[in-house]
Amino acid sequence: MKKKLYFFQVNYPYGKSAHLPYTAGQLAAYAFADKDVADNYSLENIFFLREPVDSVLEKIEAPFIAAFSTYIWNCNYNKEVARRIKEKYPECIIVFGGHHVAPGGGMLEECPYIDYLLHGEGEVIFCRLMRAAIGLDKAEEIPGISMRTAGGILSNPEMISGECDYPSPYLNGYFDKIIAENPDIEFMSIIETSRGCPNSCAYCDWSNMKSKIRKFPIERIYGEIEWMSKNKIHGLGGADSNFGMFRRDEEIVDKIVEAKQKTGYPVFFQTSYAKNSSKTVFDMSLKLEKSRMNKGVTLSFQSMSREALKNIGRENISVEYYSELMNLYNNAGVATYTELILGLPGETYDSLVDGIDKLLSLGQHNSIYIHNCEHLPCSIMAQKDYVEKYKIKTSRTPLNQPHREPDDGDDIAEFSSIVTSTCSMTPADWKRMNLFSYMIQCCHHMGILQFFALYLYNEGLCSYKEFYSSALEHFLSQPDTVAGGIFKKISGYLDEVLAEKGTLSCCDERFGRVQWTFEEFAFLGMAYEAEKFYDETKGFLSRFGIEEKVFNSLFEFQKNMIKQPFDNEKSFDISYDFLAYFREILDGGKPELMQGENTVTVNAKPFDSWAEFARVVAWYGRKDGNATYIKQSQSERRSICDE
Repeated sequence: MKKKLYFFQVNYPYGKSAHLPYTAGQLAAYAFADKDVADNYSLENIFFLREPVDSVLEKIEAPFIAAFSTYIWNCNYNKEVARRIKEKYPECIIVFGGHHVAPGGGMLEECPYIDYLLHGEGEVIFCRLMRAAIGLDKAEEIPGISMRTAGGILSNPEMISGECDYPSPYLNGYFDKIIAENPDIEFMSIIETSRGCPNSCAYCDWSNMKSKIRKFPIERIYGEIEWMSKNKIHGLGGADSNFGMFRRDEEIVDKIVEAKQKTGYPVFFQTSYAKNSSKTVFDMSLKLEKSRMNKGVTLSFQSMSREALKNIGRENISVEYYSELMNLYNNAGVATYTELILGLPGETYDSLVDGIDKLLSLGQHNSIYIHNCEHLPCSIMAQKDYVEKYKIKTSRTPLNQPHREPDDGDDIAEFSSIVTSTCSMTPADWKRMNLFSYMIQCCHHMGILQFFALYLYNEGLCSYKEFYSSALEHFLSQPDTVAGGIFKKISGYLDEVLAEKGTLSCCDERFGRVQWTFEEFAFLGMAYEAEKFYDETKGFLSRFGIEEKVFNSLFEFQKNMIKQPFDNEKSFDISYDFLAYFREILDGGKPELMQGENTVTVNAKPFDSWAEFARVVAWYGRKDGNATYIKQSQSERRSICDE
């Protein structure tokens, strides 16, 4: 009788969506291509959803190996399932691998029910371990393995792999059963066209991977795209670290677009583009945009601080090239977003604010995502000497899972370690930096005050950082107002994070029973009470010396251009052509404001509820800059001499 293998790569569902367990399938496909493995083992199941542990145990019978692909979102769940399996089946071999398995054998000391840890790329070493378990190899000679021996815990150096011609789990049928048994799930899938990364960014858990970039065979890639299209895979995510660095990547995009044109699937494609974004990336994103598959192009910086960049071992594209790219994408109507990481060693409050101000002045008005730095166990940043050198301290918080519905039946908590103090940042600085970042993301990129900020900057009246810093200070000083109350709540939530009692998202059931990031929570709260918010904020906005007639028209334009869930077609009159003015600014121009009576008409589509509005505008639409009517409006202009 064949020995039974069970795989676990579980994840949380998001509404109707769930991810196929690519890593588990990839390891299984490679291992069972070995004749000895195929002759001696049967793959009984790949668990991919967080089922109740008792339910999992009922589906397992006489396991020989239970293998767990471990990430930040399933580490504690995996440990509990593994502990229960070991308790019920003491002879079962428990194997842990994945990005949340730290180097060395520490997890073996912490978890006596785990038998082996696998570090680094798993295909070869997992196959060898399966062979060793039936006496065809020696476990202690396998690279990248940690195990107990008579002399203590053994941890072997990771294998530097040069191989990439692996069997495909999609084409070899490892997900067919999952697809067939779950017809109601909109599956998300991973495609890997290359592996490896040329960068060694200290915060990233790819930073310790020592293999060069290798390409997967093009025949495999094309076959997988066809499989995904045929099996109605809803969302396709690229696993590459720098998609677009090879010429063939544009041909791969052509195949993805062609597949959607044939079947309607995959609906969208999202990947990590080459860091030095090029004409190739632009051409690919334009094709995806035309096919309505684009989820935004990342123009990534992580930090604008030279000190922080030096400390994390990263180089950015020049601001001049970034500005050229912004103009290129803006003129083509392709959505871009820029990512920053808050909490990198060397970053200060002033350098973060100055960096954001610079990005806005270069034309990034669509979206900036500002993420808190996760302290990942396999990163360079997690190494003891790095922690000591840069005085890194973290706060342990419940796993941040925006846009998920709370699951009251799941009582196994997962946790993040957020960097909240470094050599250049105190916990108080961390809090201030977060508040400013939410201000920018909510009030600028989600549009709440964007048109005032754009006008003041374009007319030379105020910088972006001066405007938003003073707005934040004003809100915090007025806790009884709409915006003040929202930022008071967020300030309290951040205090809870520092005290290790809270997480970086919150639920507001007016907008559905899901978790919202704090900037989304702020936007939705201000939009919900928009009339009151703008009435309360008018006095603050009048401080900046805008001529009265211009101010009145600008104020009407700003408050009427924020999307509302129950708007249908609406019109409003102003005395200046602000629509043409702001469209030119957002396209990278520097226009003059034209005076003349204007009727602005908005062609809005009503939503059924605030929950639907929140989902479509604040969640799905963020990367498209979709919170205002600027793309859905027109104006009729009459000059003064026509009156």
